[in-house]
Amino acid sequence: MANVTVIERTEFDPPPPGVASSEPVSRPALADEARLPDELRRIFARFREHYGFVPNWLKALAVNPGTALRMVRFYEHLFDPRQSALTAAERELIAVVTSATNHCAHCVFNHTQALGTALDDRVRARRIAQGFRHVRLSPRELALAEVVETLAEAPQHLGDPNLDRLRDEGFGEAAIVEILEVAAFFAYANRLTIALNVVPDAQFFAA
Repeated sequence: MANVTVIERTEFDPPPPGVASSEPVSRPALADEARLPDELRRIFARFREHYGFVPNWLKALAVNPGTALRMVRFYEHLFDPRQSALTAAERELIAVVTSATNHCAHCVFNHTQALGTALDDRVRARRIAQGFRHVRLSPRELALAEVVETLAEAPQHLGDPNLDRLRDEGFGEAAIVEILEVAAFFAYANRLTIALNVVPDAQFFAA
């Protein structure tokens, strides 16, 4: 494993005016970006170019470059629309419901914005994040949300009737496996993010 120099707990990118936070990004001290492996520095640059900032979850994980690289590779492959049997809105619905069930504030903030973009309705996305049962979801959306909630909350209770319900709503076998994989990925990401106490990015609040 590469040696990584750590610096004081501070952000690499300044938050927008009026939304600065005095909280550290995460529990561990952050890595010195200049001393990260080349591949990870390129990922930082790509995020900064695309989003305008490097997200806190990536900064936090970069303390262990291998962890950060595995997360980015898995996430980008999993959310590649060219290889997915799900729509962008369905993938983001899974992310939001799973993260809300696991009480992962950072992931809820992050993917509620992405769900709002996919739905072209930010208010509906925020309502889903606050409690999907209080939103008039379609039968297909509701089946998806309830299955991934069960997987996050009590996976031992997920059985054939849950999968049959997804089939009844038009999900094929490949899509069902992908639904479970996306939900399981976020259960992993949620627990890691919660344990590191990653602070939601100030940019989410500016929006």
